[in-house]
Amino acid sequence: MERLRKEISSVMGTESIPSREQIKKIRYLDSVIKESLRLYPPVPLNNREAVETTILPTGGGPNGDKPILVKKGELVVYSQYVNSREKNIYGPDTYEFRPERWETGELDNIGWAYFPFSRGPRQCLGEEFARMEISYTIARMLQTFPQIMLPSGEPNQPVGTERQRLTLVLSSAEGCRVEVLKR
Repeated sequence: MERLRKEISSVMGTESIPSREQIKKIRYLDSVIKESLRLYPPVPLNNREAVETTILPTGGGPNGDKPILVKKGELVVYSQYVNSREKNIYGPDTYEFRPERWETGELDNIGWAYFPFSRGPRQCLGEEFARMEISYTIARMLQTFPQIMLPSGEPNQPVGTERQRLTLVLSSAEGCRVEVLKR
């Protein structure tokens, strides 16, 4: 969090309200948001109806390396939540929160393997707005509170082990408790 605070401070200077242009310059913030959305996609499950019969090249068989026949009218369900934890895509540390993975170039050609707002013609129209809203909120929180930490006695649970609630969207079943110190 300290790296993010420093980058926000270096871009913002003495200004307290970040502009859109300033937010776009906070590169590490973008990586933090991408990594958060990777591990906790807003819509973890989605589906589509096949408009024509097709064959998916992989995904079938005991090892997932065989083709799959999808007939016209069949429902195809896919999960960004599951996909985001694939070691063959994100590496052996897939369960770790590591925003730096978005800076090293290792995910430059990720394509359809990363889709927290879906992709293609059905991609969420609000993605840019949502990312800007998230960026602004994080920047302002880190400017306002010099310390944000787990409350005393609150367990620091590893990624994916916390209780989650799944409806149309993914959320924490027990909320997010933090302790803050204001300037």
